[in-house]
Amino acid sequence: MSTPATRPATAADHLSAGIAEARAIYERLFPDRTLHFVLSQGNDPMSAHPQVIEGPHVPRPQDLGPDYLGTITRPGTGPNAPEVTIRLAIPRAPNPAEQKRTDAPWRPMRGLGRLFRVSPMAYERVRFRAEMLRKRRAERHHDHRPLPLGRGWDAIAHPEAPETGQRPAILIGMHWLEVGGAEKLGFDTVNWALEAGLRVFVVASVPALQRLAGRLPDHPDITFIRLDRYLPHHLWPRYVERLALAENIRAIHIHHCTPLYESLPMVRARLSWITVIDSTHIVEHANGGYPRISGVWSNYLDVQHVISGELVRYLRDRFLAAPDRVRLGRMLDREDQPRALPPLRLEAGQKTLHATFIGRLYYQKRPVVVVETLRALAAWAKGAGVAFTATMVGEGPFEHTVTALLRRYGLSSVVTVLPGNADIPALLGRSDILLLPSSNEGLALVCYEAVQHGCIPISTRVGSQDEVLPDDLLVEMEPRAAVRGTVRAVDRLWRDAAFLARQKEGLHAAFERLRADPTAKEVLMPLYRRIAESGA
Repeated sequence: MSTPATRPATAADHLSAGIAEARAIYERLFPDRTLHFVLSQGNDPMSAHPQVIEGPHVPRPQDLGPDYLGTITRPGTGPNAPEVTIRLAIPRAPNPAEQKRTDAPWRPMRGLGRLFRVSPMAYERVRFRAEMLRKRRAERHHDHRPLPLGRGWDAIAHPEAPETGQRPAILIGMHWLEVGGAEKLGFDTVNWALEAGLRVFVVASVPALQRLAGRLPDHPDITFIRLDRYLPHHLWPRYVERLALAENIRAIHIHHCTPLYESLPMVRARLSWITVIDSTHIVEHANGGYPRISGVWSNYLDVQHVISGELVRYLRDRFLAAPDRVRLGRMLDREDQPRALPPLRLEAGQKTLHATFIGRLYYQKRPVVVVETLRALAAWAKGAGVAFTATMVGEGPFEHTVTALLRRYGLSSVVTVLPGNADIPALLGRSDILLLPSSNEGLALVCYEAVQHGCIPISTRVGSQDEVLPDDLLVEMEPRAAVRGTVRAVDRLWRDAAFLARQKEGLHAAFERLRADPTAKEVLMPLYRRIAESGA
């Protein structure tokens, strides 16, 4: 490996920027201590794999290997300042393929490769049964009780916010800055907090390229701190305390960010003036997901914002969360809503049909079941004398599998595959049916978009999909039942004009009910404004 002096300027700049990011984090975390940064060139584009040793440390041979860059020492406040050693493998720049996707191509579960090759649908059914077994076990093994939180004794003073001279700020913690429904709301809240007059600090819990970081507004009041890359999770509570005291953090908003949940005891013990808001989206099969975590931490939270009625009931019924703490705020933008919804374009007996799938190509969206559904719809269309076409939009580890299956089933000329940056409104505006055979959803935003663009969604009966779709457009989750149910629904929509009219009416009625509920912005902006204006 070349030395830093002979690296191309771009590589040197990349290393210098990474070192500067890491130093800023640890110099805030340990302002008085002597810091030894043992630096190497990493081979991971996402994480520095940080190791922190508090106390004297003698370098090891493995610290000084061929990728060793050097050691930087930041003196402490005095000759007897405690020492901390921080080992960091500075992430390399991603290559073009990684910039597109860092997930390895999907492979069948170990021992089931032959089954998948013989019958992809049989494989899907085996995986489905395994997933449902995990769900049943999770109900037994994962805690569904809120952690108790005492009020304290009035004779012992609660901590008070220090005077910093800084305008009030909010810390927004996201899962990551990658594509997803939860991430969309995270970006929305960054913009709303800025609009409310708050300074905004953004962190993410999962090491990633954070490809969407460029969507953060280019504004002096927004700072993205790369804790995901440089700080172990167990040190987050201490860092949050330092950041809050120095930057006048008056609110924390958690979006599926595990180490911020784990920072809540620190917040309640030492930063009790901070308002803590939590937003959750979807109950996961494996362990309940973030709504369960939110329920466990509910006594530590001031506001639990949810996007669906299902989650309101989940937190209030399972965790006995206070009714005034759980607030429903739909992920709809009131300002972008048309006064009247457009007509849903499918007509009974029409001679063409275009079906669309939009979603990340991960197992949750079940891309193999999507392809099997398209195969079944193509066969139905041939028998009905309908010219059938379809589009699949998305990226992820199932890309190669989807391409291979479309070729295997002779669908390559019928199904167009587009990347995730496709023009979704235009596509929905020319599609008749939207397919969502997901294994799990919260309340899929793409269903909102479909109805707003005249396209009829057909979804598995999961999550809160029954809040946006009539019952006859919901199909069972079991893979074979999902395929058959989707084809039956399409066939009946196409053959039965009265049935089609009822579904159109039901979709519009459901959308109007959703539109009557508060939006996420309407729930959160008053909180943000109060914090910005009062600093409390």
